[in-house]
Amino acid sequence: MNKLMLSLLCATSMVMAAANVSAAEPATPMPPAPMADGEMLPPPPPPADEDMRPLPPRHEKARKEMQDRIKEHDERLAKELGLTEEQQKQAEAVRTQGRERMEPLMKQMKEIRQQMDEVRKQNMEDFEEILTPEQKTQFEKIKADNKKKMEKKFAKKHKKDKKHRKDRKDKED
Repeated sequence: MNKLMLSLLCATSMVMAAANVSAAEPATPMPPAPMADGEMLPPPPPPADEDMRPLPPRHEKARKEMQDRIKEHDERLAKELGLTEEQQKQAEAVRTQGRERMEPLMKQMKEIRQQMDEVRKQNMEDFEEILTPEQKTQFEKIKADNKKKMEKKFAKKHKKDKKHRKDRKDKED
């Protein structure tokens, strides 16, 4: 039973860690140290890293909703398993450690995705160079048609997902 509970807690922490990585607040940089003559250095330029930019309000709202869902999930799981206060603290420590271990991996994944996007873009440019002007025109039409299909498919799926979330919430209430 203990192995099952530990396995369940570990699996849950890994899932929640992945969700919480994006919800982690960026650390506030330390102020610069004074120079020998007591004069302060100018503040450093803002970081170029995209992760440090403030999120748009809709993303902040989504982050807050995700954090609330994770908290509700944790509370529900603790109640269903009958976790003691000590076990709940240990579970939180496991989740925190999992988030810390996953953070560098998530950054690596982001970098790899960016590299892949660059390769895809270059491949597309190379492909388009071999086309005749007529083929390029036809290819642009094909791309536009495919884009419309994908947008329609996404809108339909998004609408279905929204309905599913609403139905699920109604059942919980």
